[in-house]
Amino acid sequence: MFWKMNTPHFQSLLVATFLAASSVAATVDYIDNGRGPVVLHLPSDYDGSTPLPLVVALHGYSDPGVDGYFDLVPQVDARQFLYCAPEGTVDAFGNAFWNGTDACCDFLGTGVDDSGYLRQLVELIQAQYSVDPRSIHFTGISNGAFMSYRMACDHADLLASIVPLAGTTYIDAPDCAPSEPVHVLHLHGTADSTIQYDGGCIVFNCYPGAEESISTWLDYNGCDAMPMDGGPAFNLDWSVGGNETTSTIYQQACDDGVTVELWEMDGSEHVPNFRRGSDPPSDNLFANRVIDWMLSHRKPGNVLCPGDVDTSGGVNVDDLLLVLARWGSDDASADVDQNGIVGIEDLLQLIEAWGNCPS
Repeated sequence: MFWKMNTPHFQSLLVATFLAASSVAATVDYIDNGRGPVVLHLPSDYDGSTPLPLVVALHGYSDPGVDGYFDLVPQVDARQFLYCAPEGTVDAFGNAFWNGTDACCDFLGTGVDDSGYLRQLVELIQAQYSVDPRSIHFTGISNGAFMSYRMACDHADLLASIVPLAGTTYIDAPDCAPSEPVHVLHLHGTADSTIQYDGGCIVFNCYPGAEESISTWLDYNGCDAMPMDGGPAFNLDWSVGGNETTSTIYQQACDDGVTVELWEMDGSEHVPNFRRGSDPPSDNLFANRVIDWMLSHRKPGNVLCPGDVDTSGGVNVDDLLLVLARWGSDDASADVDQNGIVGIEDLLQLIEAWGNCPS
């Protein structure tokens, strides 16, 4: 994000951060991967017995206050996931940044390996906490959105999904080579004057538009360019009157049943207002909708073992009941053979894998 500390929006973020910190019961721990401690939020009843999703949120350029903007901390208890919002390094201008794509935002060419740092941070969390390996998600705004796209390019084996807001993928498709499919949900305001909806340049470094980014990831994920209407328009941005956001979904023929989705916010600027000033953090429109989206878009297959639908470390009657409960649906979590529908083949594979997963 590109704003200064004396702007009304920055001041509102300070208030939001205070409200979030003062009203949340989630447990706090710290992870240090060499750049200093990173706050990790855990559900207040976390005991490590159940693998939980991990959500990582990345800040915009010059503004590490993403916690108070996305309001994800209040969701940790209610939705049962682990959450952290690490900070990038500081450039010579005194601004925190991520070395995302070539467009944004390592403007001085430091070459800092943020991609490697963030992967190692996730792996450190996995080593110390019970993380669902099929449910690791990155989101970010502006520079953090560019960085989210880079993480999907560099670490598709690790990530289930990315949710970039107001930031795009590489302008040259060959610069990104994801090793496997990744769910993508791209959010962008059509009136964004900082990272333009139709693409543009930051000094000499250019970036694609929102729709071009979607098209590029359709190719990466092997999807047909056949859009589906995502349903009625809905409200995300309180700064724009009415239901300004529409959803377009691409999922036909996508590899391993992944999806690529665009939420177009008609009339929204670079920094949408997801929460009315009087609303508590738990009413943040972005947090409620996006967390639901991420937790329902798990990594295809089971990186532990096929048939372990509930990721408990074994295939048993609980997994069988989950498959039967989702019979005939396209629920990726119960689609053991990842053919797009839960049916007899999934049941047969589950029975064949019955017992404990390989350690």
